[in-house]
Amino acid sequence: MIKKNLAFTALMSLSVAVTQAQSVEEHVVNIGNDPVPVENNHFKQGTNIDPKGVKLDLNNFYLRSAGKPILPVMGEFHYSRYPRAEWEQALLQMKAAGVQIIALYTFWNHHEQEEGKFRFDDNRDVHYFLELCKKHGLEAVVRIGPWAHGEDRNGGYPDWFVKRHLKNGFDRASQNGEIQPEVVTWYAKLAEQFKGLYYKDGGPIIGLQVDNEVHSNGPNSWGYQYLTNLKKLAVEKGMDVPLYVVTGWPGPVVPEDEVLPLWGGYADAPWAQNTKEQPANNLYQFITDRRDKNIGNDVLKYDKSDATVPVYRHPFLTVEMGSGLQDTYLRRPVVDNKDILGMLYTRLGTGANMLGYYVFHGTQHPLSWDGEHSMQESKATIYPYPNDYPLISYDFEAPLGEWGYTQDYYHDLKLLHQFTADYGAKLAPMFSIVPADNPVKADDMDKLRYAVRSKDGAGFVFFNNYVRHYKMADHQQVAFTIKTPKETVRIPEQGSISIKSGAEGLIPFNLNAGNVLIKYATVHPSAIIGDTYFYYTMDGVEPQFKLDNSNIAGINFPNGKVSKQGKSTFLNNIRPGTDCIATITTKNKKTIKLVVFTAADAKYSYVFNIKGTKTLVLTSKQAFYDEVNNELTVRSIDEPEFSVYSYPALQTKNAASAAKGTDGLFNVYSISLKAAPQLKVKFPPVAGQQELAKYVQGHTETPVRPGYGVHYSDTVQSVTYKLSLPAQLPDGVYDELLQLTYTGNTAAIYANKTIIADDYFNGKPMYFSLRRNADKLGKNEFLMQITPVLNKPNIYFEPDVAAGLKASNETKLTNVTAKPVYQVVL
Repeated sequence: MIKKNLAFTALMSLSVAVTQAQSVEEHVVNIGNDPVPVENNHFKQGTNIDPKGVKLDLNNFYLRSAGKPILPVMGEFHYSRYPRAEWEQALLQMKAAGVQIIALYTFWNHHEQEEGKFRFDDNRDVHYFLELCKKHGLEAVVRIGPWAHGEDRNGGYPDWFVKRHLKNGFDRASQNGEIQPEVVTWYAKLAEQFKGLYYKDGGPIIGLQVDNEVHSNGPNSWGYQYLTNLKKLAVEKGMDVPLYVVTGWPGPVVPEDEVLPLWGGYADAPWAQNTKEQPANNLYQFITDRRDKNIGNDVLKYDKSDATVPVYRHPFLTVEMGSGLQDTYLRRPVVDNKDILGMLYTRLGTGANMLGYYVFHGTQHPLSWDGEHSMQESKATIYPYPNDYPLISYDFEAPLGEWGYTQDYYHDLKLLHQFTADYGAKLAPMFSIVPADNPVKADDMDKLRYAVRSKDGAGFVFFNNYVRHYKMADHQQVAFTIKTPKETVRIPEQGSISIKSGAEGLIPFNLNAGNVLIKYATVHPSAIIGDTYFYYTMDGVEPQFKLDNSNIAGINFPNGKVSKQGKSTFLNNIRPGTDCIATITTKNKKTIKLVVFTAADAKYSYVFNIKGTKTLVLTSKQAFYDEVNNELTVRSIDEPEFSVYSYPALQTKNAASAAKGTDGLFNVYSISLKAAPQLKVKFPPVAGQQELAKYVQGHTETPVRPGYGVHYSDTVQSVTYKLSLPAQLPDGVYDELLQLTYTGNTAAIYANKTIIADDYFNGKPMYFSLRRNADKLGKNEFLMQITPVLNKPNIYFEPDVAAGLKASNETKLTNVTAKPVYQVVL
């Protein structure tokens, strides 16, 4: 046995050893006595008790509601960038994914583009948006600026304010901590909109973020004074909330008695001003530093004082875990499931007690009130921003995209949120242990990355064997030995498990399922429905349970092997699926069920509170539930016939739904909708082919800025196609979603020569919703303009995309496929 150095994390001492006996990679973790949290004796909250007497408070490790630990999920959504008519369903779709708190920027320049003229109408009606949050049981953290960033023009400052107060780029108007009178007016106007909607009123607003990404370097710095003064101003204007927050980056020292710093992390840095591959990101490691120094490195500068990891006096809460990435003109990264999940597991493993995502729902930049420019960041603003963003699209590759449809990883995040929802009260008080045999450097792809969170001898082993764009070592024979003050638990009891390259997950130990003690389970816990506990398999990890026999009278497990060894019972040879159920009868005559899904089955599960009954619904389709109106909505793209599984049974009277028996615990329903005729969209080229061919022959470098604009111009080096869209949305469908497959640099769609959609090519098709644009059908000419990528692209593309572009060297719209979207309300 090779002794390792002691590591200290979250005030807990531990020792770690690794043994290579018989080729088993054995990780031994000694857990000392649990530290005692520091209760809230320094953080200044506003009114934190609601009309029902429920208190929202915190200690230095976690938040509490009604005295119980919570681990909430927060997702960002920008109301003023999205159609008001679609707000409610967007909130329901976020709630269906397990989001409990909505984070929202109030972009000042969306509301006061002309000085003194405030607009809170239409898509700017923040009061109504917050009322919808309240209606559907969602809380809110409002990010009130005055500077927001968010890839918005001037970072959210109105043009007139920038001209008056700024001398260059992305400086703040405040340099000495002072607050301009215009900001005082802005806060006062917001306070009017928020009246009656605070937590103390029974409303959704539990938190306010003042400004964003302020460099606060201690009590004598302008940033420290500025944040303090903004919080004071918010309070003076009546903004009374339990939590006043700021972004912790770039820090490094914020006035944390007054404001609570929140954290973030992104898989890539599309805002970076280079076209190089990013180095390995250290947030794929289990590290105690909460900062991702890639965030904001387009406009923020870190100094030497930022190198020291602070001693944190507050819980580890996140606000900007990147649940996607926004393409810039210079960089076009494509994010996938594991890019996001890998960071989430390392953050949870190192003590994160809120998962906050930026952005969870993609949106679209509005045009200015006069229609002459977009409200996105670009090099064309008054003081040029370092990067250009699409004029319209703020899709962000978010779990819910700009048209309201899901990315595949929406379901991965939803599944993780089932775990945090049902195990968060246990996990939040658990303290993090990062063993010393973890890799020190981000580019060490050989050592196993893992951490333990525990309390009272129970907990979880977190592991992450994934780093974006890097191949990790396979760990084919791994065992964890957890030594608590009372006992030693080896996982697995005998032999080892495999943790493959690309795998991430967690393993519970000493947790109860009802009144049955699970010594460990090499399957991932997810939802709990009554006395039924759901788990799913992890990539390459052999599923096994070790149960304590002390309260077990009998076990029936047709899909596995039950073996009793001394004081324990093992469940092995598990065949996961919807019918994989271990039924345990306890000595006090209770029945406990353990259900083991495949990861593929579990991924497409939803948890809804249907008519007061917690219900697990399985469907690969997009689903959301309106508790107010008791409506379960399911949407299917391109498939009019599909199945829905539920446990317990649904009470549906929709004629399109037919009960088809059971599968294990689940009731099965067949949905059969009338198929819509295939919509054919022709797309003849109408301009630019010959001119573009000549241009390509005489130029090698792609222009350093996008060439298209708000209004269509035939002088742009491009090829233009006419889209023959129908005069109205076809009958029998909720929407027709166009998939536009093209190659090139940028693509923009115009209606009567005004831009309505755009895209920066990253290898994926562009999408376009006919429903969103139904008011334009039959009245407008629709043009799609595509600009070229030349031999020297001067743009970062994913390696496979770059290779494909070099091989084809085409600027072309290849295909337009109309995908009918069907909807049923059960």
